[in-house]
Amino acid sequence: MPAREVTLESAAFLDSPEAKALTGVKPDDAKKIVDRFLACAFDDLGEAPRFLDGESTHTIVGHLLPARFARKEPLAAHALTVLRAYFDFLEKNAIVSQSFEIRRALESTASEFEEAVRTGAHAHHAPREKETPFVHHASKVGRNDPCPCGSGRKFKQCCARLGG
Repeated sequence: MPAREVTLESAAFLDSPEAKALTGVKPDDAKKIVDRFLACAFDDLGEAPRFLDGESTHTIVGHLLPARFARKEPLAAHALTVLRAYFDFLEKNAIVSQSFEIRRALESTASEFEEAVRTGAHAHHAPREKETPFVHHASKVGRNDPCPCGSGRKFKQCCARLGG
């Protein structure tokens, strides 16, 4: 039920003094930004924001969140301001054990987020294509075949006993 959790968390934030104190950001824009962030946390990482740490915050802000913005979307200019206010709200209303790491990751990933949205180059963080599996083309040695080590004995009486 992540959609329900996103809605509840978003509504709680938008009713908070931290959201009302945002200047230059329309409430609808703040809602869109917080909804996108929360969707990344709940849907993509499967974690509530209060349980995030620095690494998961970096993953969301630097890798997942830019993909939820269109290239050069004006709304992205307010994203970090809204996220700072959201984390203020979160620290005030919940126990956030990794607060320092979250803040540090948010600030250190800010330029990566802005660059990814500006250029639309967030595809480099997409999952890698599956590699083709290695197929061994040598013939298999049967139990009663001559041992490949050259001893002249059957495989089952030679290297198969040794595990080789």
